Amino acid sequence: MKTFGSRFPLNNILLSLLCVTGTACSTTDLTGKILFEDDRGSVALQTIANPSVQANHPISLEPSLLALLLTGLEIHDHGIGPHRRVVEGFAGQPATYPLFSEDQIRFLAPLLAEGLRSATANQAIEYRVVTTRAGSNRLQSSIKETTSGSLYAHGRELYVILSQFRHNPMRTNLDIGDIAYRSQEPLDYSGLRYRTLSFTPKAALRTDSPDPPTMDKSTDRFVAVDYQLLDQATRAVKTNTRSTEALTQEMEALRQELELIKKQLGNQNQPQK
Repeated sequence: MKTFGSRFPLNNILLSLLCVTGTACSTTDLTGKILFEDDRGSVALQTIANPSVQANHPISLEPSLLALLLTGLEIHDHGIGPHRRVVEGFAGQPATYPLFSEDQIRFLAPLLAEGLRSATANQAIEYRVVTTRAGSNRLQSSIKETTSGSLYAHGRELYVILSQFRHNPMRTNLDIGDIAYRSQEPLDYSGLRYRTLSFTPKAALRTDSPDPPTMDKSTDRFVAVDYQLLDQATRAVKTNTRSTEALTQEMEALRQELELIKKQLGNQNQPQK
């Protein structure tokens, strides 16, 4: 096989050019019944590939609860691979950061709630969000990154599957720093080969799920979240917050009352003219 330079296969160059022009290496597209689609992303209903999986759909969950679910999803970067992050000044250290931005959560939460209400027992809710980033210089056009996956309810659990994370075909194929990895492994169009998916609060996370979803690709990541426990944990946090605020207010009122008493005593102790 002819090569470009010493280790960069010629077919990888051709593949890169095809991906840039959009004729190959397509991203994860939503192919089912589209519920909503615009420049920010899409939400659709798609038949679950594994016929043995019977989801608890339709199900009615509040968008606020789904917003909590999305907020708790985090990406754990293992600090290796072509797009490794630098954390606290040291390369190769793992980092954890939110999967979705606040804008993406506001966009997805009501649409996922609608999807769960509309889906049947053999359907999952597929999601896709697009992040547009400005080019690094005047000659570089804006960059679009795609994050996609699916969601379905089973029992008291919400299974969240992540298939792509901030995917950009041009960056995947043309990153010069990736040459060493390409010589050993196929190109990673998921952005997840060196990343894992996690969730907080841990109290709502089911690590011993008896019916884990079937993964289409080895790079797919998933978490199982007990949505009732998530709701309870959130209510407990809110209650504790309110209790702390009430205590703070009581302490402030007591401080002001003591100051007033001191002032009154001071006035009484002053000599009469």
